[in-house]
Amino acid sequence: MKSKFAIIWANSGLSTKSSHVNAPYHFVHVGEIINYLERELKEKIDLLDIEAEEMQFQDIMQKLIKNKYKAFALYTNTENLQNTIKLLKIIKQVLPEAKTIVYGEMPIYLPKFFKKTKFNAIVSKQCDQEVAIADFFDYVSGKKDKDSLRGVIFIEERNLVQSKKGEYINPEQWGFTNSKQVPIKKYFEMEGKEQVVVTLVRGCPYNCMYCNAVSYYGKKERKRPIDSVINYINNSPYNLYKFFAPNFTLDEKYALEFCDALISNKKKIKWSCTTRPDLLQNEELIKKMAEAGCYKIAIGIESIEQEDLDSINKRYDRKNIIKGIELLKKYNIEYKALIMFGLPEQTKESIKYTLDFLNEKKVTIRPTAYTPFYEMNHNMNAEQISQYDKRTYYEGIQDLSYGDFLKLIYDTKQYKEILN
Repeated sequence: MKSKFAIIWANSGLSTKSSHVNAPYHFVHVGEIINYLERELKEKIDLLDIEAEEMQFQDIMQKLIKNKYKAFALYTNTENLQNTIKLLKIIKQVLPEAKTIVYGEMPIYLPKFFKKTKFNAIVSKQCDQEVAIADFFDYVSGKKDKDSLRGVIFIEERNLVQSKKGEYINPEQWGFTNSKQVPIKKYFEMEGKEQVVVTLVRGCPYNCMYCNAVSYYGKKERKRPIDSVINYINNSPYNLYKFFAPNFTLDEKYALEFCDALISNKKKIKWSCTTRPDLLQNEELIKKMAEAGCYKIAIGIESIEQEDLDSINKRYDRKNIIKGIELLKKYNIEYKALIMFGLPEQTKESIKYTLDFLNEKKVTIRPTAYTPFYEMNHNMNAEQISQYDKRTYYEGIQDLSYGDFLKLIYDTKQYKEILN
Protein backbone atom coordinates (compact mmCIF):
# COMPACT_ATOMS: atom_id res chain seq x y z
CA MET A 1 0.00 0.00 0.00
CA LYS A 2 1.43 3.34 -1.07
CA SER A 3 1.68 5.89 1.70
CA LYS A 4 0.03 9.31 1.50
CA PHE A 5 1.80 10.61 4.60
CA ALA A 6 5.31 10.86 5.99
CA ILE A 7 7.12 11.88 9.18
CA ILE A 8 10.42 13.73 8.69
CA TRP A 9 13.29 14.40 11.09
CA ALA A 10 15.81 16.65 9.35
CA ASN A 11 19.45 16.30 10.34
CA SER A 12 20.78 18.44 13.18
CA GLY A 13 23.73 20.78 13.31
CA LEU A 14 27.35 19.74 13.52
CA SER A 15 27.57 19.62 17.31
CA THR A 16 24.58 17.33 17.89
CA LYS A 17 24.22 15.34 14.67
CA SER A 18 23.80 11.61 15.35
CA SER A 19 24.54 12.28 19.02
CA HIS A 20 23.66 10.05 21.94
CA VAL A 21 22.05 13.14 23.46
CA ASN A 22 19.40 13.08 20.72
CA ALA A 23 19.16 9.33 20.20
CA PRO A 24 16.43 8.48 22.77
CA TYR A 25 14.12 11.15 21.36
CA HIS A 26 13.88 9.36 18.01
CA PHE A 27 12.07 6.57 19.83
CA VAL A 28 9.80 9.06 21.63
CA HIS A 29 9.06 11.62 18.91
CA VAL A 30 9.17 9.30 15.90
CA GLY A 31 8.79 5.63 16.82
CA GLU A 32 5.94 5.96 19.29
CA ILE A 33 4.14 8.57 17.22
CA ILE A 34 4.24 6.56 13.98
CA ASN A 35 2.96 3.51 15.82
CA TYR A 36 0.02 5.53 17.14
CA LEU A 37 -0.74 7.09 13.74
CA GLU A 38 -0.77 3.82 11.83
CA ARG A 39 -3.01 2.21 14.42
CA GLU A 40 -5.48 5.10 14.65
CA LEU A 41 -5.59 6.14 10.99
CA LYS A 42 -5.31 2.66 9.49
CA GLU A 43 -2.80 4.21 7.10
CA LYS A 44 0.81 3.42 6.22
CA ILE A 45 3.09 6.23 7.40
CA ASP A 46 6.49 6.58 5.75
CA LEU A 47 9.51 7.84 7.66
CA LEU A 48 12.39 9.97 6.44
CA ASP A 49 14.62 10.01 9.51
CA ILE A 50 17.35 11.93 7.75
CA GLU A 51 19.39 12.41 10.92
CA ALA A 52 19.46 8.79 12.06
CA GLU A 53 19.88 7.27 8.61
CA GLU A 54 22.22 10.03 7.36
CA MET A 55 20.25 10.07 4.12
CA GLN A 56 21.84 11.57 1.05
CA PHE A 57 20.03 14.49 -0.59
CA GLN A 58 19.54 12.49 -3.79
CA ASP A 59 17.77 9.73 -1.85
CA ILE A 60 15.51 12.25 -0.15
CA MET A 61 14.56 13.82 -3.46
CA GLN A 62 13.88 10.49 -5.14
CA LYS A 63 11.59 9.43 -2.29
CA LEU A 64 9.65 12.70 -2.45
CA ILE A 65 9.26 12.54 -6.23
CA LYS A 66 8.34 8.86 -6.32
CA ASN A 67 5.72 8.89 -3.55
CA LYS A 68 4.03 12.26 -4.15
CA TYR A 69 2.93 12.52 -0.53
CA LYS A 70 -0.19 14.46 0.36
CA ALA A 71 1.02 15.59 3.78
CA PHE A 72 4.08 15.67 6.02
CA ALA A 73 4.70 16.16 9.73
CA LEU A 74 8.20 17.52 10.41
CA TYR A 75 9.85 17.30 13.83
CA THR A 76 11.86 20.37 14.87
CA ASN A 77 14.15 21.26 17.73
CA THR A 78 16.73 24.04 18.07
CA GLU A 79 19.45 21.90 16.52
CA ASN A 80 17.68 20.95 13.30
CA LEU A 81 15.50 24.03 12.71
CA GLN A 82 17.69 25.48 9.95
CA ASN A 83 17.76 22.24 7.97
CA THR A 84 14.03 21.73 8.50
CA ILE A 85 13.26 25.15 7.01
CA LYS A 86 15.55 24.42 4.03
CA LEU A 87 13.90 21.07 3.44
CA LEU A 88 10.43 22.60 3.70
CA LYS A 89 11.22 25.00 0.86
CA ILE A 90 12.33 22.07 -1.30
CA ILE A 91 9.19 20.06 -0.48
CA LYS A 92 7.01 23.00 -1.50
CA GLN A 93 8.82 23.22 -4.83
CA VAL A 94 8.69 19.50 -5.62
CA LEU A 95 5.21 18.83 -4.16
CA PRO A 96 3.43 22.22 -4.12
CA GLU A 97 0.06 20.68 -3.21
CA ALA A 98 1.40 18.78 -0.19
CA LYS A 99 0.34 20.03 3.24
CA THR A 100 2.81 20.31 6.10
CA ILE A 101 2.55 20.49 9.88
CA VAL A 102 5.46 21.05 12.26
CA TYR A 103 5.75 19.55 15.75
CA GLY A 104 8.40 19.30 18.47
CA GLU A 105 10.24 21.87 20.56
CA MET A 106 10.11 24.86 18.25
CA PRO A 107 6.34 25.33 17.71
CA ILE A 108 5.98 24.98 21.49
CA TYR A 109 8.60 27.60 22.29
CA LEU A 110 8.10 29.95 19.34
CA PRO A 111 4.73 29.46 17.60
CA LYS A 112 4.82 32.96 16.08
CA PHE A 113 8.15 32.23 14.40
CA PHE A 114 6.37 29.89 11.99
CA LYS A 115 4.08 32.62 10.66
CA LYS A 116 6.90 33.62 8.31
CA THR A 117 7.53 30.07 7.05
CA LYS A 118 5.80 27.99 4.39
CA PHE A 119 4.30 25.52 6.87
CA ASN A 120 0.53 25.07 6.69
CA ALA A 121 0.10 24.37 10.40
CA ILE A 122 1.81 23.81 13.76
CA VAL A 123 1.02 21.61 16.75
CA SER A 124 -0.09 23.65 19.76
CA LYS A 125 0.97 23.51 23.40
CA GLN A 126 -1.09 21.50 25.86
CA CYS A 127 -1.67 18.74 23.34
CA ASP A 128 -0.22 15.29 22.73
CA GLN A 129 1.59 15.69 19.43
CA GLU A 130 0.29 12.54 17.81
CA VAL A 131 -3.31 13.69 18.34
CA ALA A 132 -2.80 16.88 16.32
CA ILE A 133 -0.83 15.10 13.59
CA ALA A 134 -3.49 12.40 13.23
CA ASP A 135 -6.26 14.99 12.96
CA PHE A 136 -4.26 17.02 10.43
CA PHE A 137 -3.68 13.97 8.24
CA ASP A 138 -7.40 13.13 8.46
CA TYR A 139 -8.20 16.70 7.42
CA VAL A 140 -5.92 16.40 4.37
CA SER A 141 -7.74 13.16 3.49
CA GLY A 142 -11.11 14.91 3.74
CA LYS A 143 -12.19 12.87 6.76
CA LYS A 144 -12.40 15.77 9.23
CA ASP A 145 -13.54 19.36 9.17
CA LYS A 146 -10.98 22.09 9.79
CA ASP A 147 -12.70 23.39 12.91
CA SER A 148 -12.72 19.97 14.60
CA LEU A 149 -8.95 19.40 14.59
CA ARG A 150 -7.50 19.04 18.09
CA GLY A 151 -4.39 21.09 18.81
CA VAL A 152 -3.83 22.18 15.19
CA ILE A 153 -2.99 25.84 14.59
CA PHE A 154 -3.21 26.86 10.94
CA ILE A 155 -0.99 29.50 9.36
CA GLU A 156 -3.15 31.72 7.18
CA GLU A 157 -1.79 34.91 5.62
CA ARG A 158 0.87 35.13 8.34
CA ASN A 159 -1.69 34.69 11.11
CA LEU A 160 -2.07 31.78 13.53
CA VAL A 161 -5.61 30.40 13.52
CA GLN A 162 -6.49 27.89 16.24
CA SER A 163 -8.87 25.11 15.27
CA LYS A 164 -9.92 23.22 18.41
CA LYS A 165 -8.19 23.07 21.79
CA GLY A 166 -5.49 20.42 22.11
CA GLU A 167 -6.10 17.16 23.91
CA TYR A 168 -4.08 14.79 26.09
CA ILE A 169 -4.91 11.17 25.28
CA ASN A 170 -5.09 8.33 27.76
CA PRO A 171 -1.78 6.50 28.31
CA GLU A 172 -3.45 3.30 27.08
CA GLN A 173 -3.46 4.88 23.62
CA TRP A 174 0.23 5.79 23.45
CA GLY A 175 2.23 3.97 20.82
CA PHE A 176 5.23 1.69 21.29
CA THR A 177 8.16 1.88 18.91
CA ASN A 178 7.86 -0.94 16.38
CA SER A 179 11.21 -2.05 14.96
CA LYS A 180 9.52 -2.65 11.60
CA GLN A 181 8.39 0.99 11.38
CA VAL A 182 11.68 2.73 12.23
CA PRO A 183 15.41 2.20 11.47
CA ILE A 184 16.00 0.83 14.95
CA LYS A 185 19.53 -0.38 14.20
CA LYS A 186 20.45 3.20 13.30
CA TYR A 187 19.03 4.39 16.60
CA PHE A 188 21.20 1.83 18.36
CA GLU A 189 24.25 3.12 16.48
CA MET A 190 23.50 6.66 17.62
CA GLU A 191 23.18 5.52 21.22
CA GLY A 192 26.16 3.18 21.04
CA LYS A 193 24.16 0.26 22.45
CA GLU A 194 21.06 -1.81 21.69
CA GLN A 195 18.84 0.15 24.05
CA VAL A 196 15.10 0.52 23.45
CA VAL A 197 13.46 3.65 24.82
CA VAL A 198 9.90 3.43 26.16
CA THR A 199 7.84 6.37 27.41
CA LEU A 200 6.56 5.43 30.83
CA VAL A 201 5.29 8.79 32.12
CA ARG A 202 4.28 12.11 30.56
CA GLY A 203 3.96 15.29 32.60
CA CYS A 204 6.02 17.01 35.30
CA PRO A 205 4.93 19.20 38.25
CA TYR A 206 8.21 21.11 38.57
CA ASN A 207 8.33 23.30 35.44
CA CYS A 208 12.08 24.05 35.53
CA MET A 209 12.91 27.20 33.61
CA TYR A 210 15.25 25.44 31.13
CA CYS A 211 13.09 22.32 30.53
CA ASN A 212 10.27 21.68 28.05
CA ALA A 213 8.53 18.77 29.84
CA VAL A 214 5.58 20.86 31.03
CA SER A 215 5.15 22.59 27.67
CA TYR A 216 5.06 19.20 25.96
CA TYR A 217 2.96 17.17 28.35
CA GLY A 218 1.51 19.39 31.10
CA LYS A 219 2.10 19.41 34.86
CA LYS A 220 0.01 16.38 35.75
CA GLU A 221 1.70 12.99 35.49
CA ARG A 222 0.09 10.44 33.18
CA LYS A 223 1.41 6.89 33.46
CA ARG A 224 1.39 4.06 30.97
CA PRO A 225 -0.34 0.86 32.19
CA ILE A 226 2.31 -1.44 33.60
CA ASP A 227 0.93 -4.59 32.00
CA SER A 228 1.21 -3.05 28.53
CA VAL A 229 4.91 -2.30 29.12
CA ILE A 230 5.55 -5.86 30.32
CA ASN A 231 3.76 -7.22 27.25
CA TYR A 232 5.89 -5.01 24.98
CA ILE A 233 9.09 -6.20 26.66
CA ASN A 234 8.07 -9.85 26.34
CA ASN A 235 7.38 -9.44 22.63
CA SER A 236 10.65 -7.63 21.98
CA PRO A 237 13.96 -9.37 21.20
CA TYR A 238 15.91 -6.77 23.20
CA ASN A 239 17.02 -6.85 26.84
CA LEU A 240 18.23 -3.29 27.48
CA TYR A 241 15.75 -0.44 28.06
CA LYS A 242 15.51 3.19 29.03
CA PHE A 243 12.21 4.08 30.64
CA PHE A 244 11.45 7.66 29.68
CA ALA A 245 9.84 9.74 32.44
CA PRO A 246 10.74 13.21 33.69
CA ASN A 247 10.84 11.84 37.26
CA PHE A 248 10.66 8.04 37.47
CA THR A 249 10.60 8.05 41.29
CA LEU A 250 8.04 10.83 41.82
CA ASP A 251 5.11 8.44 42.25
CA GLU A 252 6.74 5.86 44.48
CA LYS A 253 3.67 3.59 44.55
CA TYR A 254 3.67 3.33 40.74
CA ALA A 255 7.46 2.85 40.65
CA LEU A 256 7.28 0.04 43.23
CA GLU A 257 4.45 -1.69 41.34
CA PHE A 258 6.41 -1.38 38.13
CA CYS A 259 9.48 -2.94 39.74
CA ASP A 260 7.40 -5.76 41.22
CA ALA A 261 6.03 -6.51 37.75
CA LEU A 262 9.57 -6.66 36.30
CA ILE A 263 10.76 -8.90 39.14
CA SER A 264 7.91 -11.38 38.69
CA ASN A 265 8.24 -11.39 34.90
CA LYS A 266 10.03 -14.38 33.39
CA LYS A 267 12.06 -12.27 30.97
CA LYS A 268 14.80 -10.39 32.80
CA ILE A 269 16.05 -7.06 31.50
CA LYS A 270 18.49 -4.29 32.38
CA TRP A 271 17.16 -0.75 32.41
CA SER A 272 17.80 2.88 33.26
CA CYS A 273 15.69 5.93 34.07
CA THR A 274 15.87 9.59 35.10
CA THR A 275 14.88 11.48 38.25
CA ARG A 276 15.69 14.38 40.59
CA PRO A 277 18.04 14.29 43.63
CA ASP A 278 15.24 15.04 46.10
CA LEU A 279 13.23 12.11 44.72
CA LEU A 280 16.03 9.63 45.34
CA GLN A 281 15.81 9.26 49.10
CA ASN A 282 13.70 6.11 49.61
CA GLU A 283 16.00 3.16 50.23
CA GLU A 284 13.21 0.60 49.91
CA LEU A 285 12.43 1.85 46.40
CA ILE A 286 16.07 1.94 45.30
CA LYS A 287 16.62 -1.59 46.59
CA LYS A 288 13.55 -2.75 44.66
CA MET A 289 14.75 -0.99 41.50
CA ALA A 290 18.08 -2.81 41.72
CA GLU A 291 16.28 -6.14 42.15
CA ALA A 292 14.17 -5.32 39.08
CA GLY A 293 17.23 -4.84 36.86
CA CYS A 294 17.90 -1.09 37.13
CA TYR A 295 21.59 -0.56 36.46
CA LYS A 296 21.74 3.22 36.00
CA ILE A 297 19.82 6.34 37.02
CA ALA A 298 20.44 9.73 35.44
CA ILE A 299 19.93 12.48 38.01
CA GLY A 300 19.55 16.14 37.08
CA ILE A 301 21.66 17.66 39.83
CA GLU A 302 22.90 20.56 37.62
CA SER A 303 25.49 21.64 40.25
CA ILE A 304 26.75 20.94 43.78
CA GLU A 305 27.24 24.62 44.58
CA GLN A 306 24.21 26.01 46.46
CA GLU A 307 24.42 29.44 44.82
CA ASP A 308 24.18 27.77 41.41
CA LEU A 309 21.11 25.81 42.52
CA ASP A 310 19.46 28.90 43.98
CA SER A 311 19.97 30.78 40.69
CA ILE A 312 17.70 28.28 38.90
CA ASN A 313 15.22 27.87 41.77
CA LYS A 314 16.11 24.30 42.66
CA ARG A 315 14.41 22.98 45.80
CA TYR A 316 17.01 20.43 46.79
CA ASP A 317 20.46 20.83 48.30
CA ARG A 318 23.81 19.10 48.57
CA LYS A 319 22.55 16.72 51.29
CA ASN A 320 19.94 15.27 48.90
CA ILE A 321 22.63 14.64 46.30
CA ILE A 322 25.01 12.98 48.77
CA LYS A 323 22.31 10.65 50.13
CA GLY A 324 21.32 9.59 46.61
CA ILE A 325 24.91 8.82 45.64
CA GLU A 326 25.39 6.71 48.77
CA LEU A 327 22.17 4.76 48.26
CA LEU A 328 22.86 3.97 44.61
CA LYS A 329 26.41 2.90 45.44
CA LYS A 330 25.05 0.57 48.14
CA TYR A 331 22.84 -1.21 45.60
CA ASN A 332 25.32 -1.17 42.70
CA ILE A 333 23.34 1.24 40.54
CA GLU A 334 25.35 3.67 38.44
CA TYR A 335 24.80 7.30 39.43
CA LYS A 336 24.87 9.46 36.29
CA ALA A 337 25.09 13.12 37.28
CA LEU A 338 23.52 15.45 34.72
CA ILE A 339 25.18 18.81 35.25
CA MET A 340 25.16 22.20 33.53
CA PHE A 341 27.91 24.65 32.73
CA GLY A 342 27.04 28.32 32.27
CA LEU A 343 24.36 28.67 34.96
CA PRO A 344 23.38 32.32 35.68
CA GLU A 345 25.58 32.80 38.78
CA GLN A 346 28.21 30.18 38.00
CA THR A 347 31.95 30.78 38.33
CA LYS A 348 35.04 28.78 37.39
CA GLU A 349 35.44 27.99 41.08
CA SER A 350 31.92 26.58 41.42
CA ILE A 351 32.42 24.42 38.33
CA LYS A 352 35.65 23.05 39.78
CA TYR A 353 33.97 22.49 43.14
CA THR A 354 31.19 20.48 41.50
CA LEU A 355 33.56 18.39 39.36
CA ASP A 356 35.97 17.77 42.24
CA PHE A 357 33.10 16.55 44.38
CA LEU A 358 31.59 14.27 41.73
CA ASN A 359 34.95 12.77 40.80
CA GLU A 360 35.71 12.12 44.44
CA LYS A 361 32.41 10.26 44.68
CA LYS A 362 33.30 8.33 41.48
CA VAL A 363 30.03 8.97 39.67
CA THR A 364 29.45 9.25 35.93
CA ILE A 365 29.27 12.85 34.71
CA ARG A 366 27.34 14.15 31.70
CA PRO A 367 27.54 17.90 31.15
CA THR A 368 25.48 20.13 28.91
CA ALA A 369 25.31 23.89 28.49
CA TYR A 370 22.74 25.86 30.44
CA THR A 371 20.38 26.96 27.68
CA PRO A 372 17.84 29.73 28.47
CA PHE A 373 15.22 28.81 25.89
CA TYR A 374 12.96 31.45 27.43
CA GLU A 375 15.24 34.13 25.94
CA MET A 376 14.44 33.09 22.37
CA ASN A 377 11.88 35.17 20.51
CA HIS A 378 9.92 34.90 17.26
CA ASN A 379 11.76 37.82 15.67
CA MET A 380 14.97 35.77 15.54
CA ASN A 381 15.88 33.95 12.35
CA ALA A 382 16.59 30.21 12.19
CA GLU A 383 20.34 30.70 12.47
CA GLN A 384 20.00 32.77 15.65
CA ILE A 385 17.63 30.22 17.20
CA SER A 386 19.99 27.37 16.35
CA GLN A 387 22.58 28.93 18.65
CA TYR A 388 20.45 27.76 21.60
CA ASP A 389 22.07 24.36 21.36
CA LYS A 390 22.47 22.54 24.68
CA ARG A 391 25.92 21.35 23.65
CA THR A 392 27.36 24.70 22.58
CA TYR A 393 25.34 27.62 24.03
CA TYR A 394 27.44 30.08 26.05
CA GLU A 395 26.71 33.48 27.56
CA GLY A 396 30.02 33.83 29.37
CA ILE A 397 31.78 32.95 32.62
CA GLN A 398 34.42 35.29 33.99
CA ASP A 399 37.95 34.25 32.99
CA LEU A 400 36.67 31.28 30.99
CA SER A 401 36.92 31.53 27.21
CA TYR A 402 34.37 29.99 24.88
CA GLY A 403 37.01 27.57 23.67
CA ASP A 404 37.69 26.34 27.19
CA PHE A 405 33.95 26.15 27.85
CA LEU A 406 33.56 23.80 24.87
CA LYS A 407 36.50 21.74 26.11
CA LEU A 408 34.70 21.32 29.44
CA ILE A 409 31.54 20.13 27.68
CA TYR A 410 33.23 17.67 25.36
CA ASP A 411 36.23 16.55 27.42
CA THR A 412 35.20 16.97 31.04
CA LYS A 413 37.86 14.54 32.29
CA GLN A 414 40.48 17.18 31.52
CA TYR A 415 38.70 19.80 33.64
CA LYS A 416 41.59 20.54 36.03
CA GLU A 417 43.94 21.40 33.18
CA ILE A 418 41.22 23.41 31.38
CA LEU A 419 40.18 25.43 34.43
CA ASN A 420 43.78 26.17 35.38
